[in-house]
Amino acid sequence: MQIQGIDSLQPGDILGKSLFNSRGDLLLASGYELDDDTIALMRSRGIMYVHVMNELTKDIQPQELISDTVRHMASKEVGDVFKAVAAVEPVKGDNVGDIKQEIEKGNKYKNMVKMPSMRRVVSTILEEVLSNASVMFSSMRMRAEDDGADYEHAVDTTVLCIMMGRSFHYSQSELRQLGVAAMLHDIGKVILGDLRNKKPYEMNADERMLLREHPIYSSVILRENDDAAFVEQTVVMQHHEQLDGNGFPRELKASGLPPTKSNQREGEIHRFAQVLAVANIYDNLVTGVMDERVYTPEEAVTAILTGRVGSWNSHVVKALVRSVQCYPVGIQVRIKNNRAKKFIGYRGVIAKENPELQTNPAIILTHNGSDGELKPPKLMDFKDEEAMELEIVM
Repeated sequence: MQIQGIDSLQPGDILGKSLFNSRGDLLLASGYELDDDTIALMRSRGIMYVHVMNELTKDIQPQELISDTVRHMASKEVGDVFKAVAAVEPVKGDNVGDIKQEIEKGNKYKNMVKMPSMRRVVSTILEEVLSNASVMFSSMRMRAEDDGADYEHAVDTTVLCIMMGRSFHYSQSELRQLGVAAMLHDIGKVILGDLRNKKPYEMNADERMLLREHPIYSSVILRENDDAAFVEQTVVMQHHEQLDGNGFPRELKASGLPPTKSNQREGEIHRFAQVLAVANIYDNLVTGVMDERVYTPEEAVTAILTGRVGSWNSHVVKALVRSVQCYPVGIQVRIKNNRAKKFIGYRGVIAKENPELQTNPAIILTHNGSDGELKPPKLMDFKDEEAMELEIVM
């Protein structure tokens, strides 16, 4: 199978992987032949990429960390919680104090977040991630801005946090706490009504101020539903804090040491929150939430590594690099450069990832540097190529 952007689809292309909505209902089945109307409908639903089948890539099977069954189950569970909270009249207030009082008044959100159920969902995700330890996280989100974007963000961030948390040898109990916090970190946005659907550059100053306080609202809602979940409350409160103190809402700092229990210092950002912060910013970049454009995985990782989008724990960023596929299996790439100056400008499809050096995968070359089609295509393993540079072609 090959991953193709929605704008490159042609009538007659064959869908390689079934599409589902946020509730897990089937939209289009694998094997469906696309036409102009179907492509237009997918575009209107915010679908950005799909898997297509063709003779060239028929043997390429992208690996998934969690099954579609578990993903749909998790999306439905968190979606039900978000919808229950959203069904309550949006809170009104001009400052965080007023909104906190509004949340707590009359226990209006009490018993809406079933924490035992959330823990079971996260345990199921944890079990699948741990059983697929050699598989990297593929972040080519098929769907963008639709009614399920919040839920997909919650699930993807949870999966990525669990993967990154393994790098610091967290116990299963710790990974479960981190996962629950990741699953519910944005629940505080839901109470703000339509404001949560705006992007940062679309808001005025007052709206930005209210939205910047959503980690507090998330923490208060969790406390209203399980006052013993202190770790989860703390982590969601701090998931937008940054290492240098330029985060929000408390402008906390951290030492930059590996986020382990022995390195945790009082008054610093919680170690789990440092992991969640990086997973959150990464997923926001690759889904277009942060900016006016959608970043490729490689662009998102580069933006985080270089500090262009904030100040993060370097050990966590390294864990991110080890966890995500910058060039997912099935994606089309162009060779920009390498030390031997071979195959410059050639493009093809990633056939096999290289976790040790992601710029050096196996590629089925389909077109030469002049964009002429190669007949037959050529499978090349670039694992030993030096100074290899790739770019994603959508």
